[in-house]
Amino acid sequence: MNPLIYADDDPGLPSVVKEVLEVGGILIFPTDTVFGIGGNPWDERALASVQAMKGCDSDRPFSLHLPTLTSIERFACLDDRMRTALERCLPGPYTFLLQASKEAPRSATKEGKVGVRVPDHPFFTKVMARIARPLFGTSVNRTGEPPLQNIDEMIERFGGVDLIVTGTIGRGTSSAIIDLTVSPPQALRGELPEGLL
Repeated sequence: MNPLIYADDDPGLPSVVKEVLEVGGILIFPTDTVFGIGGNPWDERALASVQAMKGCDSDRPFSLHLPTLTSIERFACLDDRMRTALERCLPGPYTFLLQASKEAPRSATKEGKVGVRVPDHPFFTKVMARIARPLFGTSVNRTGEPPLQNIDEMIERFGGVDLIVTGTIGRGTSSAIIDLTVSPPQALRGELPEGLL
């Protein structure tokens, strides 16, 4: 079955995304870096499907994609230093590792840390903020391969998705990963934002 395809500015998109998430579906979506693939962070079937599509280990955590900066507080334990860093950098092309709260989904946590993204993209600032739902997400690619950017190729290689949201993406390289649970912060992928130390 071919996936539904909606533009990120389609007025009907919020209700479609909400329905896909409620039935355990999988979607491909644009971000400020690359296209992501994901779904409901608490849906084990969706998690297993994405892991199988990507060919990744079942114990590898995904990023928790959130619509707003304030929504981070629900899933992470923050101090003033962390809040200042997050306010300076988000929304933006970063994944931050934070101390997980009790509400953080298992899909985005490992060793007590949760990986959080707040993309600077209309799909999140308008669509996901409107339905107030988080997504688990990862880049659209097989493990070890570069992220896909062509919609036709995504349909061919990730045919099990239910919805593809089209839209402009950012620089085409995955987000930097910054560990804020240590002092000074450490860049695990990419570079530290200026002035974060």
